Amino acid sequence: MPVGSADKGVGLWAGQTMLTVDNLNQYIDWWHEVLPGSGETFDHEGSLTSVILSPALTIGLSNYWNVSISQIVGNRTMVWEGDTTTIHHRNEGSHTNFINAVGGLLGDTRLLFRYLFYNDGQGAGKRFFIGGGLVLPSKNTLTSDPFFLNGEEKSDHRHFALSDGAYKGIFELQFFKKRLSNPVFIGGTITTEQPLNTNKYGYLASRFFDLSLSALSKEISDLGFALSTSAVIRHSTRAFWNEKPAPNSRSTMLTFGLGFIWNLKIGGVAVNLQKPFFLGGRFSGIEGKVEQRVSAYQISLSYRKLFDYVIPWLDPLKNL
Repeated sequence: MPVGSADKGVGLWAGQTMLTVDNLNQYIDWWHEVLPGSGETFDHEGSLTSVILSPALTIGLSNYWNVSISQIVGNRTMVWEGDTTTIHHRNEGSHTNFINAVGGLLGDTRLLFRYLFYNDGQGAGKRFFIGGGLVLPSKNTLTSDPFFLNGEEKSDHRHFALSDGAYKGIFELQFFKKRLSNPVFIGGTITTEQPLNTNKYGYLASRFFDLSLSALSKEISDLGFALSTSAVIRHSTRAFWNEKPAPNSRSTMLTFGLGFIWNLKIGGVAVNLQKPFFLGGRFSGIEGKVEQRVSAYQISLSYRKLFDYVIPWLDPLKNL
């Protein structure tokens, strides 16, 4: 079970079913100086906390094809720590509606098909998968440009939501190898999400490129768990509001993680501690080229259960 992604590195045989649940808890502490031209005389500071749950069901359509469907559920909460009011920030959450935002708890739905080039099952060997699919957007999105790029008079607005409100294509490559010596499970994934349209509010989302590497140790018998380490680098390209470049949308982030994994009767459970580092670009949500400080921490929880039940009409042995 790679850090933070319970479905990675697992290929199902025909008729098999698997439930995975990934939970991300992210805390971002931020500050930036006075915004030029804002008419304000005070710094901005606060925190943004995200609690995201992503349950998924995977089915083996054949010994070579798997399909997964997942649903994002969660909330992002802004805490404003300034002692002066501002049109940019306040105490609020993405679950509520606002002037330029549709609130809610449901995020995007993902449908992903994987072709298993190599799948050596539970034993030692290679796993090489190619996947592709579609992101179906949620209504929980921003409904207007929060940067007022067309020169409109600035008014109260929100900068964050659970969804970009746009359809996206997904492509991924997975390669993992299971061994008899430490690390017993090593490999990585390459994933990209490409927006397929400008949403109905005039927003063209960033393209995302992820490279994730991870390694898993044997179970430490005295402690009853295995250790997992990871490194993930994510790059996002420039986004656009009404064909104008959106500030702060282009960025590169590197995240290191350390995980603890238990194989229990109820399934595999993992707890992961992660530290993101912002390598390039501005932190999304902080407007303008100003001095700023951002610090982030993450804890993720993952669960995986491969069911004993096999769908009869997909199992070739049942049809002999």
